[in-house]
Amino acid sequence: MLRIVRALLDGLLLHCPQCHRGGMFTHGFQMQHTCPACGLPFERATGEITGGMGINIAATLIPLMVAAGIFGLNPAVPLGLLMIGLGLFAIGFPIAFYRSSRGLWVGIIYLTGDSRETD
Repeated sequence: MLRIVRALLDGLLLHCPQCHRGGMFTHGFQMQHTCPACGLPFERATGEITGGMGINIAATLIPLMVAAGIFGLNPAVPLGLLMIGLGLFAIGFPIAFYRSSRGLWVGIIYLTGDSRETD
């Protein structure tokens, strides 16, 4: 259980889930192909980005829907202000969470053992 938590936390913090030292990103949104410390492949094949995108979509939509339900049913909250706030969240959060969602996906791939498999 500790291994699972550690790998997912390393992914969120953008560290290699195997050695816990190597960084996943060089700069900006550019992910390294392998860990600079231990050589673990972060992105083995094209298309693996979709897992991180799925995590990012779910992490955006769940709080968005909860906030829309809670504040949308409250007549004291102005609808225009609510729409602007939810729109800004829907645009800003996925951009801010992009790197962490990709790192979390690397942690999941590491835990399933797919990071070392060949195609």
